Amino acid sequence: MKKNPIAAAILNFFTFGGGTLYVGKRIPYGVLMLIGGLTAQVVEIKLSPVVDNSIPATWPFLLGGLIVVKLALALDAFKEAKLVNG
Repeated sequence: MKKNPIAAAILNFFTFGGGTLYVGKRIPYGVLMLIGGLTAQVVEIKLSPVVDNSIPATWPFLLGGLIVVKLALALDAFKEAKLVNG
């Protein structure tokens, strides 16, 4: 079954491992990424400051790193879907 590379990339960008699971290859990797990503997001929400506009100085670096990782995962899922399609 053909997989949409753009859908795979979007899924992997917004959910760690979602695009990998959609493509159907490397299922254990996708599951571990999904569990790890969801855990990290829940912890981040729990540790968010209670006071509005109170952003720790390290958050821009954390957000930048997160975006880089999500872009890499999106590219990986895009390429994997293209390989699956032949």
